Amino acid sequence: MALTRRYSPEHPPGERCNFGLSYEAVIPLGVGISSASLTIFTNDVDPVAADADWTVEGLQVMGRIVFATLSGGVDGKDYQLRWSATDTDQNVWPRTGLIRVAQTS
Repeated sequence: MALTRRYSPEHPPGERCNFGLSYEAVIPLGVGISSASLTIFTNDVDPVAADADWTVEGLQVMGRIVFATLSGGVDGKDYQLRWSATDTDQNVWPRTGLIRVAQTS
């Protein structure tokens, strides 16, 4: 993911891809992730839950990284992937990444 928090390249509609988020820069060494969640919203002025546009499979934690396999999305729409991780010290770390659904070249 680039520094803009936007996943690149765009996600082709209907394609199945892995998406993830590294917490290695914010969760200290020696502290792990005990649980994680992902909620998807439209990236509009008034975000709306968009979980119906997506299928989320296999949300997993590997060290201080969370990831899942996503498929779906509506061509031309912009989405927020709202990740939340709870570390082994019970701190909650919400983060948002953006993904555009569009045909790629």
